[in-house]
Amino acid sequence: RYEVRYEEGQECGGGYLKLLSEGAEKSLTAVQDKTPYTIMFGPDKCGATGKVHLIFRYTNPKNGSTDEYHAKQPLNLGTDYWDDHKTHLYTLVVKPDGAFTVSVDQKQIMSGSMLNDLIPSLQPPKEIADPNDKKPDDWDDRAEIEDESAVKPDDWDESQPREVVDEKAEKPSDWLENEPELIPDPEATKPADWDADMDGDWEPPMIDNPACKGVSGCGPWKKPLIPNPLYKGKWVRPRIPNPAYKGVWSPRKIENPNYFEPKPFDGLAPITVIGIELWTMSQNIIFDNILVCESEDLAADVAKQTYVVRRAEDQRLASSQGKGAGIIQGIIDAANEKPWLWVVYVLCILIPVILIGVCCFGRKSNADITAQRKKTDAPEADDEVPNLVDDEEDEKEAEEAEEPAEAPKVTPKGSPVPPQKTHQAMKDIEDDEGSASEPEIVDAEPSEGSKKSPTVTKRRVRRQD
Repeated sequence: RYEVRYEEGQECGGGYLKLLSEGAEKSLTAVQDKTPYTIMFGPDKCGATGKVHLIFRYTNPKNGSTDEYHAKQPLNLGTDYWDDHKTHLYTLVVKPDGAFTVSVDQKQIMSGSMLNDLIPSLQPPKEIADPNDKKPDDWDDRAEIEDESAVKPDDWDESQPREVVDEKAEKPSDWLENEPELIPDPEATKPADWDADMDGDWEPPMIDNPACKGVSGCGPWKKPLIPNPLYKGKWVRPRIPNPAYKGVWSPRKIENPNYFEPKPFDGLAPITVIGIELWTMSQNIIFDNILVCESEDLAADVAKQTYVVRRAEDQRLASSQGKGAGIIQGIIDAANEKPWLWVVYVLCILIPVILIGVCCFGRKSNADITAQRKKTDAPEADDEVPNLVDDEEDEKEAEEAEEPAEAPKVTPKGSPVPPQKTHQAMKDIEDDEGSASEPEIVDAEPSEGSKKSPTVTKRRVRRQD
């Protein structure tokens, strides 16, 4: 495990370690990119793509050849590790059974097995194609052949062209045959530095003829070409299944002389030197706290004492300088690590917007309906037709009801004198008798509770014919 930081970012370059194989320690000054290594591990980026290398060099015990075997790269790795100018911790764990994990900032980004998940496979195939086997001379692997018995038909005319002139075509009535398609630009002027001896005679540039706009065309008219109905092309014999076809030939299989059942560490050369291979166009790349050990607990404890402390201090310093990521950046970073969160974010935004739209614009309010009715003055089904008859009489009755009633006269015996009809009431009664359709005014009998101060009340009686 080790830490690396790109203080100026990284456009194109590596930042990986090479655990050099035994023998490199004998001449460290001679170490170069071709020096044999056992494991190569770390970040590498060029352009918009980045990767975290994990390569094992494994030696075949049968033939002694050493080849490179790559771990599969994770999807959507991104480029934040190179562009955020922060310290990142890269950790590789390889267990005795060949299982491996790769973590960045204590978060696992890939895992697998040396025996099953490397490219190419660490275990060679049991059988291989015989390199000495050759295809027999009489082996016919043509699935189809030409029909030799086929004869070109007598009416097959190969001389017919693909297209012919349309003899039925007629020149459009608005075709301007005397107008050229292009004319010299009348507004063009010869440059002041034009040298006829060096540049030749100056000619104004050509532009589209404005007279040709809005018409079918200009210049000499020619009849267009149309597909030739008699065209058949060059005759070739049809193809038929090959009766002698034997299939696709492949060499026979033999046992692989280099086959072996690998064990994870048997083909890995001992490690004696740690090298940093760095090809980059950027400056200020910092490597720190490199550790190779046999205990995961020890590596985790070292990370707590180094990386965790450094990361917390970097965050504190960034906050004090006003460079904190903020809530929005934190949400974006979380979605970059877990892409499915983008779906959650979109739903959280769309659902409230849809609900607000339905509530505000989904149906018209009663106020809108009333305003529309007043605006158009359109009659509604439940509208009542106003009765404009006797409006003046209703106003008079309302005025009389507001006037205080006179106290009834009391007879010597103590009984009240019946209320007298007013002059207006008598007139109304006479009017009612003269017209059957007019309302009739009838004096209502005073109630017992109102005998002391009776009032004259009127009750409207409607007559129907």
